[in-house]
Amino acid sequence: MSDVLFIGLGAMGGEIARRQIAPEGHMTFLHDVNSVAIEILLKEIPASEAFDTSRNSQPLPSVVYTCLPTSTDVDQVVDALLSRVPPGLIWIDLTSGDPFKDRKIAERLREKEAIFVDVGVSGGPRGAADGNLTAMVGCPQHAIRQAESLLKTCAKHIIHCGNTGAGHAVKAVNNIIMGTNILVASEGLSILTKFGVVPTTALDAINESSGRSWATQDRLHKYVLPGTYDYGFQLGLLKKDMLTALQLASGCGNTTPLLTNSFNLVDHTSQTLGFSADHTRLAESVAQSQSTTLNATNAPLTAVATKSPSLRALGIKLAVFDCAGTIIDEGGLVYNVLKQVMQRAPGGRILYTEEEFNEWHGSNKIEVLRHFGYRAGFSEEEVQDIYADFLNTLQTRYFSPENQGAVSLIPGVLELFKELRDANIKVCLNTGYPHSIADRLLKVLDLERNIDGFVVAEDVGMGRPYPYMIQHLARLHKIIDMRHIAKVGDSVRDIEEGRFAGCGLVVGVLTGADSADDHLKAGADLVLESIAQLSV
Repeated sequence: MSDVLFIGLGAMGGEIARRQIAPEGHMTFLHDVNSVAIEILLKEIPASEAFDTSRNSQPLPSVVYTCLPTSTDVDQVVDALLSRVPPGLIWIDLTSGDPFKDRKIAERLREKEAIFVDVGVSGGPRGAADGNLTAMVGCPQHAIRQAESLLKTCAKHIIHCGNTGAGHAVKAVNNIIMGTNILVASEGLSILTKFGVVPTTALDAINESSGRSWATQDRLHKYVLPGTYDYGFQLGLLKKDMLTALQLASGCGNTTPLLTNSFNLVDHTSQTLGFSADHTRLAESVAQSQSTTLNATNAPLTAVATKSPSLRALGIKLAVFDCAGTIIDEGGLVYNVLKQVMQRAPGGRILYTEEEFNEWHGSNKIEVLRHFGYRAGFSEEEVQDIYADFLNTLQTRYFSPENQGAVSLIPGVLELFKELRDANIKVCLNTGYPHSIADRLLKVLDLERNIDGFVVAEDVGMGRPYPYMIQHLARLHKIIDMRHIAKVGDSVRDIEEGRFAGCGLVVGVLTGADSADDHLKAGADLVLESIAQLSV
């Protein structure tokens, strides 16, 4: 082996170049249009030197690597260097290239008695740095051993796919399958998330089942659910590879209705997010189109905050507040009354532990009664009777003259609402109360003229943790991107509702049902003592 020339020192090329060092006594020459990339590697690679492709007097090493954006770029480099190509040169092209152009380039080099090897690589910059790439090789059979010896420092799996062009053809088809799998998996997880299944739980189940793929096991698991989106492969490059696969299909006379639709979605997302966005952002885009998020709800546990970030600075356009325990102080009456009516149910048959009951904080109250009532053997008719008792008792405890002052606004509520609305942030309320209770609360507490919208669970069919109430309010105010919504509540179910809806900010407050640890474990972005600490 002789000196080595490496052309193209980007995210992938730079990592591979670090491992393709010439043997002792030989030089590693480096070239890139970005002089900074060259300077960095000159410091890291021993016996290395910058190579000037325009200097015709500089001899060409017998091993050349290219890792460039397109085959057109490779063709231009071949044009510049062809006159200096020595017999026996081997040209390893690590570009995600065009298989048809590969054959034309190979023919030109063959006339110089040189060998062209197209190599599609999979594993990303991390795989390149660790030497764990999969190399899909296209070259004549007689060249494969030499190609393997040159690739083994960066590739753990080296597969000879066929003659010239086969390596890049397999890579292009691999990537269109990978991109399609990300889209499919993201659509599927979005369904489950909106149904109320935690994304991490859903993915764990799928990854032990027949629907799993590398998209679910690696991309979504490692980069989407944690919300890092930092795999290191640009969306624009994925689009290019997918287009190459479709052009290959067309050249072979194949029709590709499914893959064409997949490409169109990637094309649209690339135009929206930009060429350099990480390709794992595809999953985020799919989830947003379904008004949800796939980010895991395992936020790091931190102390209770003294102040929230500025809602205006975060781009919040709508703030959704729970009622009892969040903006309304009713001393926990709703839960006390709920326990009382269950205790006086016929035969005293509704039994529960405090822990079981607490899990239903923030829920639609008829659903709570159904859960415990059905378990105790009550019929729906009997449960409805208990629910009617609950409503009558709660109305009395809230609104009767002898209980005047039983409900009041938590300090700072009206001032906060005014400040939010003055900043053009809509203020809406949602609750598990039925209208018979909720409507009276709005009037008694003079809230109607201080808010921009209101929804109860019975309006949308299902209460928390399902995201339907927040989605209803988003439609009311024509908000498409759910990241522009903040959800504030005092219960775990409030937090889960905000997470499942894909809200950009989910805040727990300690003026009601659940603790700071409960909020944080459920996925709250932060916890405040009360809503008075929200910063507009």
